[in-house]
Amino acid sequence: MTRGRLTLAVVSALLAGLAWGGGASAAAGSVAGVPWSALRFEAERLGNRVAVEVRVDPEPAAPPPVGLWPAVRGEPLRPSGPSVVKLTVLATIDPIGISPIRMEGRVWLDPATGTPLRASRSRRGIEDYVQWFVFGREGMFRRQIEPRDATQAAGPVERWTRVSENVYAGPADAARCPAAPVETLMLFYLMSDSAAQGVFELEPRCVFHKRQLHLVRFGTERRERVAFDYLERSGEAAERRSGSTRAVTIRLSSAPIGSYHGDVERFFKDSELTVSADGRVPLTGALEFPVVGRVDLRLTEIRLEPPSSE
Repeated sequence: MTRGRLTLAVVSALLAGLAWGGGASAAAGSVAGVPWSALRFEAERLGNRVAVEVRVDPEPAAPPPVGLWPAVRGEPLRPSGPSVVKLTVLATIDPIGISPIRMEGRVWLDPATGTPLRASRSRRGIEDYVQWFVFGREGMFRRQIEPRDATQAAGPVERWTRVSENVYAGPADAARCPAAPVETLMLFYLMSDSAAQGVFELEPRCVFHKRQLHLVRFGTERRERVAFDYLERSGEAAERRSGSTRAVTIRLSSAPIGSYHGDVERFFKDSELTVSADGRVPLTGALEFPVVGRVDLRLTEIRLEPPSSE
């Protein structure tokens, strides 16, 4: 697995559950919803700049559009109600001396059960690819498109010709998971949702990442002072917030469960999220990016009202 593909998952994780043997009702539990609808983080390291934007949008429940999504063996997982939550994460890396790298991930989840339904990921600028995922009762189904050469990479995705489809079934030892597995792109949303409810001590979770399960643990540290400086938006109003506040840092560690054809996928390393003491505002994050290495992201803008249900 390349570092770039890992990083999009980590970004999404910082910034639930996949029930292999059943439908949405078998997921770990509902999510109350985060108290914000959009975030922007920025970082700079040795002149290299990174920006990460996060959005949460409600959408009417609907099947995936025909054409791009992979074929599913058996039944796909379905939402339990009339709407779903779409989480979008866009990361732009602007390294010195080379063209910017753009990575985007989306996941659609059932807000009533915390179940991932489908997801997509893409990267342009280095080792380009587009992936589409659908979650079903028998596993996760992925379709991937890549350019054949540099000429195709410079053109539209519709003209890329390297196409593959894979099925990733639940490992036989999935019973070791303390709760139903979650998908990596959902971790940040679930961590933020839990913190907003005042719960910082999260139970270990199994996460299906790339091609296998990992057991992820969450360690917390109470901090007396964390500096902040961001623009807070609410409706048409905007106000600059700066100073320092008490906060809680949540650190991720992981261990693989089994392997995929004998290989173990790399997962999170030295990743953390810091939220305000009341859990409502994600303030900082630390993680590794391709080309520029590990950076410390800081919140620069937040839209605090919850996502509209319209």
